[in-house]
Amino acid sequence: MDTKEMVRRFFELLSTPEPPCFSHFPEPYRSMPDFHIFLSFFGTETPMMNRGRDQGQGEEEPKKPNLPLLPEEMVLSCLARTSRSEHASLSLVSKRHRSLLSTPELYNFRTLLGCTESLIYICLRIPPDPNPRWFTLSLKPHDRRLVPVRSYSYQPPEASSVVAHGYGIYIMGGRSRIKDGRSTSRVMFLDCRSHTWSPLPSMGVGRYSAAAGVVDGKIYIFGGCDERKSSRWGEVFDPKKQTWDALPIPPHTHRLPIMYESIVIKEEKEEKVVGMNGALTCISYVPSERKWKIGNKETSGVNKCWHLIDNVVYCSELGGRILWREGHECEWREVMGLEALRETLAASKLVNYGGRLEDVYESNKREVLAEGFEITELDEQLPGHKLSNSGPNMLIFWDLLAPRRKLEIWCAEVSLERRKHKETCEIRGNILWSEPIMTMDPPPPHQLHYNFEEASFSICRVLPQWLTRVTGRL
Repeated sequence: MDTKEMVRRFFELLSTPEPPCFSHFPEPYRSMPDFHIFLSFFGTETPMMNRGRDQGQGEEEPKKPNLPLLPEEMVLSCLARTSRSEHASLSLVSKRHRSLLSTPELYNFRTLLGCTESLIYICLRIPPDPNPRWFTLSLKPHDRRLVPVRSYSYQPPEASSVVAHGYGIYIMGGRSRIKDGRSTSRVMFLDCRSHTWSPLPSMGVGRYSAAAGVVDGKIYIFGGCDERKSSRWGEVFDPKKQTWDALPIPPHTHRLPIMYESIVIKEEKEEKVVGMNGALTCISYVPSERKWKIGNKETSGVNKCWHLIDNVVYCSELGGRILWREGHECEWREVMGLEALRETLAASKLVNYGGRLEDVYESNKREVLAEGFEITELDEQLPGHKLSNSGPNMLIFWDLLAPRRKLEIWCAEVSLERRKHKETCEIRGNILWSEPIMTMDPPPPHQLHYNFEEASFSICRVLPQWLTRVTGRL
């Protein structure tokens, strides 16, 4: 039987509604160690796996016979069908499995077989360690937790712009925490298939607290630079060509350094990158028209943590409320049904507001004191929880001081339902689960806050052309 026929027959037997029975598989499968390992992940008992358990009960381990291995094509197909949450365990089986789990061919198989998954990556700076640390969020029932991944020791510790595209994450700009820390133009790439880091071409200017987004496979970034008259106030990166180009210069009155928030919104047939500047005015760039557009000014204050789910914009409010609005609207409305979380979210200090927002706040302190007003800390005036999503459901992150002086990071998953009442509309949330995903010792009181950045994204199939724009997931 040739390799192709073996692969065809193997998966024909695996595709039955019930877990496949070991006796249904002919030779040469039964004598292959790989075969027994993979059947165990499909819920099938095999003599070799049973024998392994018996040996753990005191039997002498027999000599390992020199058995043939499954063809590589079949191994890749099996690995592609297993959840990424199982990859860490599979990598311990052998060097061969560990090597195959990091190959681009595996992700081709996953896309072709429709076995893709969404992943959420989270960046935390946990005092007293000044270096950012990266995690993935495991959403397996009864095992929801943050799983550490390889971090980069030279990543700027605050105010970087982070976007997800292709099969990885781009970290652009940022600055150090030292006094008068300079902004950087460096760009780093985290390959989420192998969790390896690599440098990319630098931007034309250094930036921190900039707006960024991905449209049609290109990465747009604007603001965050010290020089308002810079010819590269906005730039675009082409991942295929590995080049940065300057965007048209926007009106001078709106070229403020600080950008509070940024999202990519689709209106009618066009996508645009939207940012809110220091004057609380929305400024957007439309790549298809190569034009800047100036939106309305926010009248409800600085609502933070903008996040887009099904083209609806959500944000966090200081009092623990979650708000929403359509992309083209100005008015924010509350997501109903989440009253049970409001007090907890209002007390959260998970998000650290460093970067230019902190700079502006500190520079205005003296004037505020001179006017006789009482000074409060910046994080007392802004929300401390963070939003993301898993498919159509919202994820909310916050921190909580638990008993025995432990600090916990919590996450809740919320389903969202739109309800129409005559001419009005409301969105209601239903809390599906809420639990801690990380527990640690609390930092010193003066370092009680965290730099929390997240990139919730899907990673697409790998094509021969590097970072070709397609839809799909890891």
